[in-house]
Amino acid sequence: MEAPSALFQQYEADYCQKSTSVSKKLPTLEGLAGEARRKRVHEVEVELKSAEDVGLAGDYYSTSAGQRERMLSSTQRLEKSSEHLHHGREQLVQTEELGASILRDLHGQRETIMHSKSTLQGTDDSITKARKILSSMSRRMIQNKVIMAGVILFLLLGIILMIYAKLH
Repeated sequence: MEAPSALFQQYEADYCQKSTSVSKKLPTLEGLAGEARRKRVHEVEVELKSAEDVGLAGDYYSTSAGQRERMLSSTQRLEKSSEHLHHGREQLVQTEELGASILRDLHGQRETIMHSKSTLQGTDDSITKARKILSSMSRRMIQNKVIMAGVILFLLLGIILMIYAKLH
């Protein structure tokens, strides 16, 4: 970091020196005429050319001030990009936390559904057993009624036969 800073300081010093030299020579051009004026203009042009060769004149972005401004602009863009990345990471962490929370909720709901399913299967088995028992009880009831009707008919037939036998 020291070398670029020293280089910029050197460029700035050269620029200031050449700028001062050119600034001093320009006002003297007004008072000159002819060959002396052309000579002074040539000297100014040579100094400007020398400044361009060092990279301190001409295009604004090739000067040390322009380079500084570009560096500041790049630094600002880098900071802005870093902020965007930081914000993106925060959103990513929030999204991961939300996803993990949703997965935990879904796991709990799955366990609840599985428990409900096993309870429902148990209930279904109990209903099936109860249906079989009720069917069996219904068959026995009908069977008992048929037997009772048979006994009643047998007794009535016996009574009728006894009455008939006593009468005859």
